[in-house]
Amino acid sequence: MGNSLNQKKEINWINALKALCMIFVFFGHSELYYGYHIAFIDKFRLTFNVNAFFFISGYLLFWKQLSSPRIDANAKEFLTNGAKNTIINVIFRIAIPSILFSLIVFFPKFMLKGEDFTAIEFIQDTVGGTTFWFTSALVLAEFVLIALLITRIRSIWFYAIICFILTFIGNYLFHNNIDIVCWSSSFPWHYKQALICMVYLALGGLYWKYESEIKKMLNRYVISVLVIIFVISIVFFSDYFKYITSLCEMNILGVLITLLSTILLIELFKFLPEFKILSFIGQNTMGYYFLSGAVPATVAMIVLKFVPDLHWWMLIIIWVINLAVATGFVMIMNKWFPWLFDLRLLKKNNK
Repeated sequence: MGNSLNQKKEINWINALKALCMIFVFFGHSELYYGYHIAFIDKFRLTFNVNAFFFISGYLLFWKQLSSPRIDANAKEFLTNGAKNTIINVIFRIAIPSILFSLIVFFPKFMLKGEDFTAIEFIQDTVGGTTFWFTSALVLAEFVLIALLITRIRSIWFYAIICFILTFIGNYLFHNNIDIVCWSSSFPWHYKQALICMVYLALGGLYWKYESEIKKMLNRYVISVLVIIFVISIVFFSDYFKYITSLCEMNILGVLITLLSTILLIELFKFLPEFKILSFIGQNTMGYYFLSGAVPATVAMIVLKFVPDLHWWMLIIIWVINLAVATGFVMIMNKWFPWLFDLRLLKKNNK
Protein backbone atom coordinates (compact mmCIF):
# COMPACT_ATOMS: atom_id res chain seq x y z
CA MET A 1 0.00 0.00 0.00
CA GLY A 2 2.97 2.30 -0.41
CA ASN A 3 1.97 3.58 -3.85
CA SER A 4 0.78 7.13 -4.32
CA LEU A 5 -2.87 7.73 -5.15
CA ASN A 6 -2.02 8.68 -8.74
CA GLN A 7 -0.20 5.37 -9.15
CA LYS A 8 -3.11 3.54 -7.54
CA LYS A 9 -5.54 5.12 -10.00
CA GLU A 10 -3.47 3.77 -12.87
CA ILE A 11 -3.69 0.15 -11.71
CA ASN A 12 -4.67 -1.80 -14.80
CA TRP A 13 -7.62 -3.65 -13.29
CA ILE A 14 -9.27 -0.40 -12.20
CA ASN A 15 -9.26 1.15 -15.67
CA ALA A 16 -10.07 -2.15 -17.35
CA LEU A 17 -13.02 -2.89 -15.08
CA LYS A 18 -14.37 0.65 -15.44
CA ALA A 19 -14.05 0.30 -19.21
CA LEU A 20 -15.86 -3.06 -19.27
CA CYS A 21 -18.67 -1.60 -17.17
CA MET A 22 -19.05 1.34 -19.52
CA ILE A 23 -18.95 -0.88 -22.62
CA PHE A 24 -21.83 -2.90 -21.21
CA VAL A 25 -23.71 0.25 -20.18
CA PHE A 26 -23.67 1.08 -23.88
CA PHE A 27 -24.83 -2.45 -24.68
CA GLY A 28 -27.79 -2.09 -22.32
CA HIS A 29 -28.74 1.29 -23.76
CA SER A 30 -28.33 -0.06 -27.30
CA GLU A 31 -30.80 -2.81 -26.42
CA LEU A 32 -33.18 -0.31 -24.85
CA TYR A 33 -33.39 2.09 -27.78
CA TYR A 34 -33.14 -0.52 -30.54
CA GLY A 35 -35.77 -2.69 -28.87
CA TYR A 36 -33.99 -6.04 -28.97
CA HIS A 37 -32.57 -7.87 -25.94
CA ILE A 38 -30.13 -10.76 -25.54
CA ALA A 39 -31.15 -12.33 -22.25
CA PHE A 40 -27.99 -14.25 -21.41
CA ILE A 41 -25.73 -11.23 -21.89
CA ASP A 42 -28.09 -9.17 -19.75
CA LYS A 43 -27.94 -11.73 -16.94
CA PHE A 44 -24.15 -11.53 -16.99
CA ARG A 45 -23.62 -7.80 -17.39
CA LEU A 46 -26.20 -6.67 -14.87
CA THR A 47 -24.41 -8.51 -12.06
CA PHE A 48 -21.57 -5.96 -12.15
CA ASN A 49 -22.35 -3.28 -14.77
CA VAL A 50 -22.91 -0.07 -12.78
CA ASN A 51 -22.45 -1.70 -9.37
CA ALA A 52 -18.73 -2.21 -9.97
CA PHE A 53 -18.31 1.56 -10.43
CA PHE A 54 -19.45 2.06 -6.83
CA PHE A 55 -17.17 -0.78 -5.74
CA ILE A 56 -14.16 0.93 -7.35
CA SER A 57 -15.14 4.31 -5.89
CA GLY A 58 -15.27 2.76 -2.41
CA TYR A 59 -11.92 1.06 -2.99
CA LEU A 60 -10.20 4.32 -3.96
CA LEU A 61 -11.90 6.52 -1.38
CA PHE A 62 -11.17 4.24 1.57
CA TRP A 63 -7.63 3.60 0.34
CA LYS A 64 -7.03 7.33 0.27
CA GLN A 65 -8.77 8.31 3.52
CA LEU A 66 -8.01 5.36 5.81
CA SER A 67 -4.32 5.11 4.95
CA SER A 68 -1.62 7.09 6.73
CA PRO A 69 -1.03 10.00 6.84
CA ARG A 70 -4.68 10.89 6.01
CA ILE A 71 -6.25 8.87 8.80
CA ASP A 72 -3.75 10.30 11.33
CA ALA A 73 -5.23 13.79 10.93
CA ASN A 74 -7.71 14.94 13.57
CA ALA A 75 -11.25 16.05 12.71
CA LYS A 76 -10.27 19.72 12.29
CA GLU A 77 -7.31 18.89 10.03
CA PHE A 78 -9.48 16.49 8.02
CA LEU A 79 -12.19 19.13 7.49
CA THR A 80 -9.72 21.79 6.37
CA ASN A 81 -7.71 19.51 4.11
CA GLY A 82 -8.77 15.95 3.21
CA ALA A 83 -12.54 16.43 3.37
CA LYS A 84 -12.43 19.86 1.75
CA ASN A 85 -10.32 18.67 -1.18
CA THR A 86 -12.43 15.56 -1.70
CA ILE A 87 -15.70 17.52 -1.62
CA ILE A 88 -14.35 20.10 -4.09
CA ASN A 89 -13.22 17.32 -6.44
CA VAL A 90 -16.62 15.59 -6.26
CA ILE A 91 -18.41 18.87 -6.96
CA PHE A 92 -16.22 19.93 -9.88
CA ARG A 93 -15.55 16.53 -11.46
CA ILE A 94 -18.93 14.82 -10.98
CA ALA A 95 -21.73 17.12 -9.76
CA ILE A 96 -21.16 20.16 -12.00
CA PRO A 97 -20.51 18.08 -15.17
CA SER A 98 -23.76 16.23 -14.43
CA ILE A 99 -25.64 19.53 -14.31
CA LEU A 100 -23.92 20.85 -17.45
CA PHE A 101 -24.74 17.76 -19.50
CA SER A 102 -28.27 17.73 -18.07
CA LEU A 103 -28.71 21.28 -19.41
CA ILE A 104 -27.31 20.23 -22.80
CA VAL A 105 -29.70 17.29 -23.24
CA PHE A 106 -32.78 18.72 -21.51
CA PHE A 107 -34.44 20.59 -24.40
CA PRO A 108 -33.49 18.11 -27.20
CA LYS A 109 -34.87 15.28 -25.06
CA PHE A 110 -38.32 16.83 -24.83
CA MET A 111 -38.26 17.94 -28.47
CA LEU A 112 -37.55 14.38 -29.64
CA LYS A 113 -40.38 13.07 -27.49
CA GLY A 114 -42.70 15.80 -28.72
CA GLU A 115 -43.68 16.62 -25.14
CA ASP A 116 -44.11 19.87 -23.25
CA PHE A 117 -42.11 20.46 -20.11
CA THR A 118 -42.64 22.41 -16.92
CA ALA A 119 -40.39 24.50 -14.71
CA ILE A 120 -40.51 21.75 -12.08
CA GLU A 121 -39.26 19.20 -14.61
CA PHE A 122 -36.46 21.57 -15.61
CA ILE A 123 -35.36 21.96 -11.98
CA GLN A 124 -35.60 18.22 -11.36
CA ASP A 125 -33.61 17.21 -14.41
CA THR A 126 -30.82 19.78 -14.04
CA VAL A 127 -29.95 21.08 -10.57
CA GLY A 128 -32.16 18.34 -9.11
CA GLY A 129 -29.89 15.68 -10.58
CA THR A 130 -32.52 13.31 -11.96
CA THR A 131 -31.20 13.08 -15.54
CA PHE A 132 -28.11 11.00 -14.82
CA TRP A 133 -28.93 8.68 -11.94
CA PHE A 134 -25.48 7.12 -11.57
CA THR A 135 -23.46 10.32 -11.14
CA SER A 136 -26.14 11.80 -8.88
CA ALA A 137 -26.16 8.73 -6.63
CA LEU A 138 -22.36 8.63 -6.60
CA VAL A 139 -22.13 12.27 -5.50
CA LEU A 140 -24.49 11.73 -2.55
CA ALA A 141 -22.91 8.41 -1.59
CA GLU A 142 -19.42 9.92 -1.48
CA PHE A 143 -20.70 12.89 0.54
CA VAL A 144 -22.16 10.44 3.08
CA LEU A 145 -18.82 8.65 3.39
CA ILE A 146 -16.96 11.94 3.82
CA ALA A 147 -19.37 12.87 6.62
CA LEU A 148 -18.74 9.52 8.33
CA LEU A 149 -14.99 9.97 8.02
CA ILE A 150 -15.19 13.06 10.24
CA THR A 151 -15.44 10.59 13.13
CA ARG A 152 -11.78 9.63 12.36
CA ILE A 153 -12.59 6.03 13.24
CA ARG A 154 -9.93 3.77 11.73
CA SER A 155 -11.88 0.51 11.48
CA ILE A 156 -13.23 -0.21 8.00
CA TRP A 157 -15.98 -2.26 9.64
CA PHE A 158 -17.48 0.83 11.27
CA TYR A 159 -18.06 2.37 7.84
CA ALA A 160 -19.14 -0.94 6.31
CA ILE A 161 -21.82 -1.53 8.94
CA ILE A 162 -23.16 2.02 8.58
CA CYS A 163 -23.24 1.58 4.80
CA PHE A 164 -25.13 -1.71 5.13
CA ILE A 165 -27.71 0.01 7.37
CA LEU A 166 -28.09 2.90 4.91
CA THR A 167 -28.63 0.42 2.08
CA PHE A 168 -31.42 -1.21 4.09
CA ILE A 169 -32.98 2.24 4.70
CA GLY A 170 -32.81 3.12 0.99
CA ASN A 171 -34.41 -0.17 0.07
CA TYR A 172 -37.14 0.40 2.65
CA LEU A 173 -37.87 3.94 1.40
CA PHE A 174 -38.20 2.76 -2.18
CA HIS A 175 -40.38 -0.28 -1.59
CA ASN A 176 -42.69 1.65 0.75
CA ASN A 177 -43.00 4.63 -1.63
CA ILE A 178 -41.66 7.09 0.94
CA ASP A 179 -40.48 10.28 -0.78
CA ILE A 180 -38.76 13.41 0.50
CA VAL A 181 -40.83 15.59 -1.85
CA CYS A 182 -43.93 14.90 -3.90
CA TRP A 183 -42.37 15.93 -7.22
CA SER A 184 -40.51 12.72 -7.89
CA SER A 185 -39.27 9.60 -6.11
CA SER A 186 -35.78 10.30 -7.49
CA PHE A 187 -35.59 13.96 -6.43
CA PRO A 188 -33.20 15.18 -5.20
CA TRP A 189 -30.18 13.53 -6.81
CA HIS A 190 -31.52 9.97 -6.77
CA TYR A 191 -31.04 9.75 -3.02
CA LYS A 192 -32.67 6.31 -2.78
CA GLN A 193 -30.25 4.79 -5.27
CA ALA A 194 -27.43 6.57 -3.43
CA LEU A 195 -28.40 4.89 -0.19
CA ILE A 196 -28.90 1.51 -1.84
CA CYS A 197 -25.49 1.67 -3.51
CA MET A 198 -23.68 2.38 -0.22
CA VAL A 199 -23.22 -1.36 0.22
CA TYR A 200 -21.01 -1.51 -2.88
CA LEU A 201 -18.79 1.34 -1.69
CA ALA A 202 -18.41 -0.56 1.58
CA LEU A 203 -17.52 -3.77 -0.26
CA GLY A 204 -14.93 -1.87 -2.27
CA GLY A 205 -13.44 -0.61 0.99
CA LEU A 206 -13.41 -4.10 2.49
CA TYR A 207 -11.72 -5.45 -0.64
CA TRP A 208 -9.02 -2.77 -0.28
CA LYS A 209 -8.53 -3.63 3.38
CA TYR A 210 -8.23 -7.38 2.83
CA GLU A 211 -6.81 -7.39 -0.70
CA SER A 212 -3.64 -9.24 0.30
CA GLU A 213 -5.56 -11.93 2.18
CA ILE A 214 -8.02 -12.35 -0.69
CA LYS A 215 -5.15 -12.69 -3.15
CA LYS A 216 -3.69 -15.55 -1.10
CA MET A 217 -7.06 -17.34 -1.01
CA LEU A 218 -7.80 -17.07 -4.72
CA ASN A 219 -5.63 -19.76 -6.28
CA ARG A 220 -6.56 -21.32 -9.64
CA TYR A 221 -8.64 -24.05 -8.03
CA VAL A 222 -10.70 -21.61 -5.95
CA ILE A 223 -11.21 -19.29 -8.90
CA SER A 224 -12.35 -22.20 -11.08
CA VAL A 225 -14.90 -23.24 -8.45
CA LEU A 226 -16.15 -19.65 -8.11
CA VAL A 227 -16.55 -19.34 -11.89
CA ILE A 228 -18.63 -22.52 -11.94
CA ILE A 229 -20.77 -21.27 -9.06
CA PHE A 230 -21.26 -17.94 -10.84
CA VAL A 231 -22.26 -19.51 -14.17
CA ILE A 232 -24.67 -22.00 -12.55
CA SER A 233 -26.22 -19.21 -10.47
CA ILE A 234 -26.76 -16.95 -13.47
CA VAL A 235 -27.97 -19.65 -15.87
CA PHE A 236 -30.31 -21.56 -13.57
CA PHE A 237 -31.16 -19.33 -10.61
CA SER A 238 -31.05 -15.77 -11.93
CA ASP A 239 -34.65 -15.08 -10.83
CA TYR A 240 -33.53 -15.26 -7.20
CA PHE A 241 -30.95 -12.48 -7.59
CA LYS A 242 -31.88 -8.79 -7.43
CA TYR A 243 -29.05 -6.42 -8.32
CA ILE A 244 -30.37 -3.71 -10.67
CA THR A 245 -29.57 -0.65 -8.56
CA SER A 246 -30.91 1.86 -11.09
CA LEU A 247 -34.36 0.38 -10.46
CA CYS A 248 -33.71 -0.06 -6.73
CA GLU A 249 -33.96 -3.84 -7.09
CA MET A 250 -31.72 -5.44 -4.49
CA ASN A 251 -31.53 -8.40 -2.15
CA ILE A 252 -28.72 -10.16 -0.28
CA LEU A 253 -28.24 -12.75 -3.01
CA GLY A 254 -27.95 -9.95 -5.55
CA VAL A 255 -25.25 -8.24 -3.50
CA LEU A 256 -23.34 -11.53 -3.20
CA ILE A 257 -23.48 -12.29 -6.94
CA THR A 258 -22.32 -8.74 -7.70
CA LEU A 259 -19.42 -9.16 -5.30
CA LEU A 260 -18.53 -12.52 -6.87
CA SER A 261 -18.65 -11.26 -10.47
CA THR A 262 -16.67 -8.12 -9.58
CA ILE A 263 -13.89 -10.03 -7.82
CA LEU A 264 -13.67 -12.55 -10.66
CA LEU A 265 -13.34 -9.72 -13.18
CA ILE A 266 -10.69 -8.04 -11.04
CA GLU A 267 -8.70 -11.29 -10.97
CA LEU A 268 -9.09 -11.62 -14.74
CA PHE A 269 -7.80 -8.11 -15.42
CA LYS A 270 -4.93 -8.54 -12.96
CA PHE A 271 -3.84 -11.49 -15.08
CA LEU A 272 -4.27 -9.86 -18.49
CA PRO A 273 -1.91 -7.26 -19.99
CA GLU A 274 -3.00 -3.66 -20.41
CA PHE A 275 -5.11 -2.82 -23.45
CA LYS A 276 -4.86 0.78 -24.63
CA ILE A 277 -8.49 1.04 -25.69
CA LEU A 278 -9.68 -0.20 -22.29
CA SER A 279 -7.33 2.23 -20.55
CA PHE A 280 -8.71 5.10 -22.64
CA ILE A 281 -12.32 4.23 -21.92
CA GLY A 282 -11.56 3.59 -18.25
CA GLN A 283 -9.87 6.98 -17.89
CA ASN A 284 -12.78 8.75 -19.60
CA THR A 285 -15.83 6.99 -18.19
CA MET A 286 -17.59 10.25 -17.30
CA GLY A 287 -17.56 11.41 -20.91
CA TYR A 288 -18.82 8.05 -22.12
CA TYR A 289 -21.51 7.93 -19.44
CA PHE A 290 -22.94 11.33 -20.32
CA LEU A 291 -23.19 10.18 -23.95
CA SER A 292 -24.60 6.73 -23.15
CA GLY A 293 -28.19 7.87 -23.57
CA ALA A 294 -28.12 10.40 -26.41
CA VAL A 295 -25.84 8.45 -28.76
CA PRO A 296 -27.66 5.08 -28.60
CA ALA A 297 -31.04 6.82 -28.89
CA THR A 298 -29.96 8.76 -31.99
CA VAL A 299 -28.21 5.84 -33.70
CA ALA A 300 -31.14 3.49 -33.06
CA MET A 301 -33.61 6.03 -34.44
CA ILE A 302 -31.58 6.37 -37.66
CA VAL A 303 -31.01 2.62 -38.10
CA LEU A 304 -34.67 1.75 -37.52
CA LYS A 305 -35.71 4.11 -40.32
CA PHE A 306 -33.67 2.12 -42.83
CA VAL A 307 -33.75 -1.37 -41.23
CA PRO A 308 -37.02 -1.67 -39.28
CA ASP A 309 -36.74 -5.41 -38.67
CA LEU A 310 -34.98 -6.36 -35.44
CA HIS A 311 -31.98 -8.71 -35.55
CA TRP A 312 -29.39 -9.74 -32.98
CA TRP A 313 -26.55 -9.03 -35.37
CA MET A 314 -27.87 -5.53 -36.01
CA LEU A 315 -27.90 -4.92 -32.26
CA ILE A 316 -24.19 -5.86 -32.15
CA ILE A 317 -23.46 -3.51 -35.05
CA ILE A 318 -25.37 -0.70 -33.35
CA TRP A 319 -23.47 -1.37 -30.12
CA VAL A 320 -20.13 -1.04 -31.92
CA ILE A 321 -21.27 2.10 -33.76
CA ASN A 322 -22.42 3.66 -30.49
CA LEU A 323 -19.05 3.04 -28.86
CA ALA A 324 -17.19 4.37 -31.90
CA VAL A 325 -19.30 7.53 -32.07
CA ALA A 326 -18.98 8.10 -28.33
CA THR A 327 -15.21 7.62 -28.54
CA GLY A 328 -15.03 10.28 -31.25
CA PHE A 329 -17.03 12.74 -29.16
CA VAL A 330 -14.96 12.02 -26.04
CA MET A 331 -11.74 12.66 -27.96
CA ILE A 332 -13.13 15.96 -29.28
CA MET A 333 -14.29 17.04 -25.82
CA ASN A 334 -10.95 16.11 -24.26
CA LYS A 335 -9.10 18.19 -26.84
CA TRP A 336 -11.35 21.22 -27.23
CA PHE A 337 -13.73 21.27 -24.25
CA PRO A 338 -11.96 19.58 -21.30
CA TRP A 339 -13.57 22.10 -18.93
CA LEU A 340 -16.86 20.24 -19.41
CA PHE A 341 -15.44 17.68 -16.99
CA ASP A 342 -13.85 20.18 -14.60
CA LEU A 343 -14.65 23.91 -14.71
CA ARG A 344 -11.42 24.63 -12.86
CA LEU A 345 -9.60 24.06 -16.15
CA LEU A 346 -11.10 27.29 -17.47
CA LYS A 347 -9.25 29.24 -14.81
CA LYS A 348 -5.99 27.41 -15.54
CA ASN A 349 -6.31 27.99 -19.29
CA ASN A 350 -6.91 31.73 -18.78
CA LYS A 351 -3.69 32.19 -16.82
